[in-house]
Amino acid sequence: MKNRSVQKMISVLMVVCMALGLCTGAMAQTADFEALVPLMDLVAAASWYSPNAPESVPGAEDELSLSFIDAFFSIGQNMGAEVGVNEAMLHDTAAQADLLGKIFAARIPELQAVTAAETDGFIGFQPVLVNSGADGQSVQIIGEIYLADKPMRQMTEADYTAVNWIERAVFSFRSDASAMNGFRLEGYSVGTDLSIEEAMQGYFEEIAVEYDSKLGFTLLYPSAFSDELLIENENGVSAALPDGSASFFARRMDNANGASLADYVTVAANSVEGGIANVYEDMQYATLAYTTQDGYAVFEVYIVTSSYVYRAQLRYLTSLMSEFGMYNAYLENSFVVNELSQG
Repeated sequence: MKNRSVQKMISVLMVVCMALGLCTGAMAQTADFEALVPLMDLVAAASWYSPNAPESVPGAEDELSLSFIDAFFSIGQNMGAEVGVNEAMLHDTAAQADLLGKIFAARIPELQAVTAAETDGFIGFQPVLVNSGADGQSVQIIGEIYLADKPMRQMTEADYTAVNWIERAVFSFRSDASAMNGFRLEGYSVGTDLSIEEAMQGYFEEIAVEYDSKLGFTLLYPSAFSDELLIENENGVSAALPDGSASFFARRMDNANGASLADYVTVAANSVEGGIANVYEDMQYATLAYTTQDGYAVFEVYIVTSSYVYRAQLRYLTSLMSEFGMYNAYLENSFVVNELSQG
């Protein structure tokens, strides 16, 4: 099992800087690297809102697609000011070409006027893992695409509860003095792209651990909970960080009363203040989310059969929601009961 703490996300600026060996105590380059964040947000959004979504961005051997470019500038009217997109670029193809040439390694096609587009929300990218290249000049940034009302960097703790994690993605950059902020984008792909299957596998192994229980269930939990923290007993498995900031458990108990999924989760939701329950009868599971009075965000997944009730919980301080919140989706999507999957 991998052991990688995610308690405090290092800023993208410092991670990328250190990955390329450029942090020698000089902080003058901070502003340059900070610009990678809004750039990655805009690229992720353009990919997601493209007519060919989700659309990958090629490297120097290929050409940017007009569908991606159209989305890049049309969506950039609302969220691209930090990258240099402005309204005049909708019809100024020379300005489009100049900006694209400062960002992308891919060739620029013959450009055309663009129409501004409306979006259903802010699409952004949350960096999680950075892999530096053997050449010391390239860097791969892997993380999660999200849908929200605003960028993660502008959110309060209360805002994080509304974040919808939708997919994983990979950015490839290379140090280039002629590029915007000193880095040229050599590629972008979402997690469903088979060309980055190896990178995704390495990503999963770094950030999460699969647990296969003798009690008949499997799930993924954050790798911040290292092996020595795991406690297994006849009911399931649990772990907590030493400082008490986060914990998880997965348990199986007898369904003594023969309760249905909806009945069981309704009772659970009514037992906590502000509990928000969602029952997915067709998928045979339910979720429950709430915040405790002592400042913890709690996310639970329930699976109920005629014999047992399976319950998995992830609990963390609300101040850590930007780091742990994405694991709610991992827990929800990975919690599987053998008796149902085999039946």
